[in-house]
Amino acid sequence: MGAMRQQNTLATPAEFAGVGLHCGETCRIIVNPAPVHTGIVFRRADLRLNGDGDRHSVLIYASPENVASSEHGTTLSNMDGATVSTIEHLMAALAILSIDNATVEVYGPEIPILDGSARPLVEGLQKAGITVQQELVDEIIITKSIRVENGDSIIEIEPSDRRTIDIKIDFGNCLIGQQSLFLDLDDEETRSRMVGSRTFCRLYEVDALREAGLIRGGSLENSLVVDGASLLNDQPLRDPQEFVLHKALDLVGDLFLLGHPIRGAIRAERPGHTINTRAARAIAQSQRRRPEDVSQPAVLLQYSSV
Repeated sequence: MGAMRQQNTLATPAEFAGVGLHCGETCRIIVNPAPVHTGIVFRRADLRLNGDGDRHSVLIYASPENVASSEHGTTLSNMDGATVSTIEHLMAALAILSIDNATVEVYGPEIPILDGSARPLVEGLQKAGITVQQELVDEIIITKSIRVENGDSIIEIEPSDRRTIDIKIDFGNCLIGQQSLFLDLDDEETRSRMVGSRTFCRLYEVDALREAGLIRGGSLENSLVVDGASLLNDQPLRDPQEFVLHKALDLVGDLFLLGHPIRGAIRAERPGHTINTRAARAIAQSQRRRPEDVSQPAVLLQYSSV
């Protein structure tokens, strides 16, 4: 890793409330300033401590190793079974704003979905203000190729002096269809386009997802819903490439579980939370290797489709 800039935290707390996409309950979070080297830590403030009064029983650290589920969202858990779900948009907002240290009080099982994008989170965090801290942040410098596969989904990360994502999605013969984008993560316009992109699904998926206990809080107010060649929402797309932009947003959020910005070229085909979080674990594993291992063949982690 190499030093890139000073660490950042919030100047004042930022509070958000709204329905949880999957639980359908009202959820509230307070994003608080935190000291250097804290990273992002969630605290299930609505849960009781265990019998020993151990405060850590409700603390959940943002880390690839703590991913408990990646089904239609990213869920983290700790050793005591406390969980927090649908963290990806908040993690993306923190990554895009370069907020390295924060403690997030969570009241409810998941992060509010708000309008389905990261825009309300980014605007609220910006209003709270960002404070520069006195320690340097370390980048994750990609020094060797990493490749992760899951069925027909692929993520590759190559060494590069830039921070880029080359992303492709394919949803077949519907309004979403095939879309591809090359994104420079250091470009302000790129970040703005990603921030406003909303989560989406296809109409035929809705009943099955609800039968599985998911998207109970989903609506046309917080999700784009596609029916064949039609968009069911009254509001038009915010961007002609909003669907692929949102997949990029999710990828940025899931990779920020690493706690550091990544310098490298990312190529993603048909990404989703499962392969995103596995890529984060693969990157973490690659960083733990000894310096003399850098010349070894590219890491290849392959998973059967789930």
